[in-house]
Amino acid sequence: MKTTNGWERTPFHITRNELAVANARRSEWCLVRLWNFSREPKAFELLPPLDAHVSLTATTFEAGFA
Repeated sequence: MKTTNGWERTPFHITRNELAVANARRSEWCLVRLWNFSREPKAFELLPPLDAHVSLTATTFEAGFA
């Protein structure tokens, strides 16, 4: 479940591991998107592949020593 106080299309964070599990277990996995949480909560489901429904943008990077 991913929750925000924003509106339906408010961006939310998803981890690399969550994406990997979504792709590996497509028939068993869904993401429940809860939005407008503090005012009048509403929800919907997103089924894999997630990139068919949302735009996935890298926002963090792992820095390793070469």
